[in-house]
Amino acid sequence: MKRMLLVGVGTVAAALLLGQFLSREPAVEAGDAGGTELAAFALDVELTADGMEPYRVRIPKDHKVTLRVHAGPEAPEGMLSVSGYEDACPAQGIGPGLSRELVFESRRPGDDFAFTLGGDVVGRLEVTGSHLEEGHQ
Repeated sequence: MKRMLLVGVGTVAAALLLGQFLSREPAVEAGDAGGTELAAFALDVELTADGMEPYRVRIPKDHKVTLRVHAGPEAPEGMLSVSGYEDACPAQGIGPGLSRELVFESRRPGDDFAFTLGGDVVGRLEVTGSHLEEGHQ
């Protein structure tokens, strides 16, 4: 009876250790993290007195985006930012006759991002693509 109990305890312990070993995710080497290069996407837009032209900008998800903003002679002056991407794309000052490049990685999909100038919405940003990894397979 004692022997059967020891065999049972040993089997349970071995199963727990094997389960712990198999459930671990493989370690990522330092050189592998973020090793994939993002595809580039560039677009020119114009800032006018009425807002951005085109008003709605569509970009693909998971790209390195370069958005060249050219302000016309009647364009308002202020800090241009991308609401929802403030952490990836800092606001930049722009005014009549000036041009700026907004460079960021389009990691968050959605159609409710806004270009704001001094707190006013001057355009909309739509990042197309799936937010699920399965959507890319």
